[in-house]
Amino acid sequence: MSEEIFEYEGYTGSVNYDRKADYYTGEVTIDGRIYTYEGDSLEELREDFEDIIDSIIAFDEMGDDEDSEEDEDL
Repeated sequence: MSEEIFEYEGYTGSVNYDRKADYYTGEVTIDGRIYTYEGDSLEELREDFEDIIDSIIAFDEMGDDEDSEEDEDL
């Protein structure tokens, strides 16, 4: 088990290595929800971590845009 962490866009995620499986996993908690990511290497793990963060940010921005449109209709 590793003490390494990933940081990206203000979020912090764990890094875990399973020696038997030779595989990396991690978790990040955002707004009370746990998101997991995985990879065969640290590079793949980081890419998956950043992809999750980017997806959540994009989804949140879409929601903000929809809220703004609803406010305009009132």
